[in-house]
Amino acid sequence: MSRTSLSQIHQFIEGYSSGKFWIGIDVHKRSYSLALLREDGMSYTWVTTADPIRLVEQLQGLPITISSIVYESGPTGFGLARTLKKANIPVDIAAPSRIPRPVRPGAKSDRLDCLKLAAYGSKGMVKSIAVPREEEEALRALLRRRQQLTESLVRVKQRIKSLLLYIGQTEPHGLRSWTDKSIRQLENMSLNDAYQILLKSLIRQLRFVQDERQIVLNQLQSLISKTDQQNRLGCLSSVPGVGSITALTFLLEVFNPQRFNRAEEIASYLGLAPMVHHSGEQTPPGKLQPVGQACLRSLLIEAAWMWKTKDEGARTMYNNFLSKMGIPQKAICAMARRLAIILWRIAVEQRTYYPIEVKV
Repeated sequence: MSRTSLSQIHQFIEGYSSGKFWIGIDVHKRSYSLALLREDGMSYTWVTTADPIRLVEQLQGLPITISSIVYESGPTGFGLARTLKKANIPVDIAAPSRIPRPVRPGAKSDRLDCLKLAAYGSKGMVKSIAVPREEEEALRALLRRRQQLTESLVRVKQRIKSLLLYIGQTEPHGLRSWTDKSIRQLENMSLNDAYQILLKSLIRQLRFVQDERQIVLNQLQSLISKTDQQNRLGCLSSVPGVGSITALTFLLEVFNPQRFNRAEEIASYLGLAPMVHHSGEQTPPGKLQPVGQACLRSLLIEAAWMWKTKDEGARTMYNNFLSKMGIPQKAICAMARRLAIILWRIAVEQRTYYPIEVKV
């Protein structure tokens, strides 16, 4: 697909300027591959520099009505979408996992990809994902940095324990909960010089990650306190078993609870809605199909265990689920789904938690 000039595009749209047009964009770091689809099915493709402002200027210079622009979400972020929306150009961002795929793989190129997106947009086959505001996206990125540090902390702890197992050393008492005393005992272990250096290096890494995670959390909470989300955060934390981390993660990952119209939508967004695959007369029970939001889903499941412990109504609900399903893990996933719906309603209504009434 070669680069083109505006005059060539004008020749393509000449005589069809009163009709509808759809555009598909294959977004890359340094270039945009575009496909302009006419109402009669004819298309024109070209490549331009990856510059959202320049692209908007090009599109605004065309005497056509753009019904929609479609592109896939990816590592380039939402800057292009925000620029297009600011210019009042309709844009739909497709999640890669939600784009229809052919049964059999075929040829693939940037040109074919943008043509495919334009065709899907013309048929209304793309369901756009929500685009957070720049401030919301920045806070969410900082939250995810804390999550990355938490994962790093888990890995370095595993490395320390693996090293002790490998060299035949007994773990200090209290290492299960990683108390300060147990870490000092690690530092004072008498080992081979090389192992001693290795262990102390891992302990330094452990302390660094712990400190860095706390710094990021403190700064994140400080930024949240300066926004209008502080009240919502307090309301979410009023649910028994929902701590500050779970409330903060829910608040920033959902980021705009009003965009969901039904409880089923928030459950599906979090990967907590069972999906049924069947044909015939009998309907088998649905299974969870994990999508995005893996960290938030994990936190909600952990919070559900605490919720059913601290709230009598939630405990009764859990027992009802358990009597029907017979498996604690399934029952707690159902509780996590119910907890997510409650948190969504609290975030929308900005109220505190109403205890669940126990039906006798």
